[in-house]
Amino acid sequence: MDRALAVAALAAVVLGSGALGGSVARADTLALGIEPDEPSTLTGLELSLGLGVLGQSTSGTPLDDHGYDRAPGPVTDLQARLIFGRDRYVRHGLLLRGAYTAGRGFGRQGYGFRFGIADLGYSMRALLPCMSSAARQVFLTGTLGLSGGWADAGTGRGPMGIDENERRLAADELDHAALGWLFGVEGSVHFGRFLVGASLDLRQHFGIDTEADRTFLAQAMLRVGGAFDWRD
Repeated sequence: MDRALAVAALAAVVLGSGALGGSVARADTLALGIEPDEPSTLTGLELSLGLGVLGQSTSGTPLDDHGYDRAPGPVTDLQARLIFGRDRYVRHGLLLRGAYTAGRGFGRQGYGFRFGIADLGYSMRALLPCMSSAARQVFLTGTLGLSGGWADAGTGRGPMGIDENERRLAADELDHAALGWLFGVEGSVHFGRFLVGASLDLRQHFGIDTEADRTFLAQAMLRVGGAFDWRD
């Protein structure tokens, strides 16, 4: 309950800052020497690759070790975000992202679960004019949405021991699909069409027809990619 309230409060702050940022942004245009845009539809596409770390915590597993209940490790993803609206400073969009993780070392020494994750979300992006210039644009983006995917159970991390039978049984029976929610915050800097950024994402997945009934996923990412704008 505390985690849900904290996420909701953080979401309100980030997404609410977009509306405030729009008012402040317009007041700062003269300081930046930027003329206000004409009221036409401005569309943008952001494509980026991410590499970072992910912490996984799964409840309901029959084994509380070997990476089944928790397994921090590297994560990689591919992200696309379509941004649209008539206001250059506060704009909305849709996010589509796929991610992969398999615990420590990407599962090279075994894994409890490896996850293929798919995210679909609604984003609000605000330009931060006080940190931007003619050569760069700085953005803060908040995202809320759905997250789901497939959890492939393995025989766990590390050498087999007296629990070998249990681990092999878990690998056979704990594969499952999951669906849940996503909340994310991202800061990015655009240098023309090149972008760099960092993001923090929280997910709660609920297992479908499995003992592993709930998985909480928290990840921090660094991003590089491209940004493209065009006016309708």
